[in-house]
Amino acid sequence: MGAFVDAERAAADWINSLTGSLVGVGNPLAKGAFLHEMRGAASACYALLSVIGGSPTISPENPDHRARISASIYGTTKEAATTAALAYANALLTLDGRPQPMTGAVCLVVDPDSISGPLWSPDRGGPRLIVDADFYFQAA
Repeated sequence: MGAFVDAERAAADWINSLTGSLVGVGNPLAKGAFLHEMRGAASACYALLSVIGGSPTISPENPDHRARISASIYGTTKEAATTAALAYANALLTLDGRPQPMTGAVCLVVDPDSISGPLWSPDRGGPRLIVDADFYFQAA
């Protein structure tokens, strides 16, 4: 079993699977999560994910891959982006140590003490808040 995982893809696919509470029409993060910047103004809230740090721990006793994933939450207004960022941050708390299968990986936990944000950080793409968190993965 390898120690490395595609953390961005695993997290994006997990977010996009939360269609009952987070993603989809009528939900706070309506457009879901992406690994590339969307063009044009946001017509609904979405997350742009990127890994901004992390490290594999390669040993039989601890075959984890820690990935610090940053989610830039874009919205049509500051209020909508804030609502989506808070919903995403709360969804992270559900990754509480019960192994969660994700694309190519199993998320062991998101360290609740590592969650930072939502932090207001507007840019040319419109209203944006940032939520960062440490995900701990094992390769599937």
